[in-house]
Amino acid sequence: MKLIDKYLLATFLVPLGYCLAAFTLVYVIFDLFDHLNDFVEGQTPIGDVITYYIVLMPSVLVFIVPISLLLAVLYSLSSLTKNNEITAMRASGISMIRLMTPFLLVGLLASLGVLAVNETVGPDAAWWSKKFVTEQRKADPDDVHTAELAFHKDNANRFWYIQRFDTRDFSMRRIEVIQMGEDNQEEYKLNAAEGRWLDGYWVFTDITIQYYDDEGNPRGPARQAAFREMTEFNEKPSDFLSEIKPPEFMSSRELLRYLRVNRNLQAEAKLRRTVDLHFRLAQPWTCFIVTLLGIPFGNQTGRKGALRGFVLSIGLFFGYYALINFGLYLGKGGLLPPWLAGWSPNMIFFTTGVILIYRMR
Repeated sequence: MKLIDKYLLATFLVPLGYCLAAFTLVYVIFDLFDHLNDFVEGQTPIGDVITYYIVLMPSVLVFIVPISLLLAVLYSLSSLTKNNEITAMRASGISMIRLMTPFLLVGLLASLGVLAVNETVGPDAAWWSKKFVTEQRKADPDDVHTAELAFHKDNANRFWYIQRFDTRDFSMRRIEVIQMGEDNQEEYKLNAAEGRWLDGYWVFTDITIQYYDDEGNPRGPARQAAFREMTEFNEKPSDFLSEIKPPEFMSSRELLRYLRVNRNLQAEAKLRRTVDLHFRLAQPWTCFIVTLLGIPFGNQTGRKGALRGFVLSIGLFFGYYALINFGLYLGKGGLLPPWLAGWSPNMIFFTTGVILIYRMR
């Protein structure tokens, strides 16, 4: 790494660290005021509250990191321009694009990092945090983690009805499974008192199975078993969770799996989930794009005053998110193709950033 790259990174990363710390603190304070009554009424121990905010942080990086990057770019470039350091560097024969490469690399790495978090711990952290807050309001906290569930495995032509599914350990109570044949006639109906996910397959207890012939008549008496490993079922806990979790708490892999498993979704539901999938993939690249946009505005801030550049860039930032929400609205309403609804804000602002940097003098 060249000396000039180290110097530029130092002028950028230091304010970036302060911005990340400041916006994290601001987010925690606002969230704490929002949920303070829940914690007080639920008599939540302070240790659990601290754990809640630690777990919550990965899910809010997608909001904190972009605004921190933007303000850090504004501050560092404003300082460099104000002290004529950018002018001196360019007078030495270094192009503007070359000077901005360290900033863009940081933005790119931030996008990749947020993408990795969004595809791993982020969605689960957000879902756990929401359920934790809801749990404080409930007389019976276990109700927050259980749900009644109906599930159809399209490629297996199998229907599940679960009266109580626990999202913590994936245990089930009062289960009914109906296996349909190729002619859409019932092959058998299974009832079980309980089910658990153990070592990669389901284990049912207190089972009753009734088989049917081609005309739908029972084939002999129902068979019973106290315990059975259901190795013929390839449904996984993630398949059931995808029916329970809202899309905003799902990674793109989970959304894609949901669409593949549920091939016979209604057109409207399929459209909304597809838009959510493209939005989930596009969202992390906000980090790179706001860094790209911050470069020309940061350069103008140093020349024409901090207030003007700050107001313009913050307005652009919130305009970006307004366009994102507008694109989602159009996409879920069927007015835009799903890929365009999810990616068009990135495409528009990326093009704007490239044009503004190209026109810099």
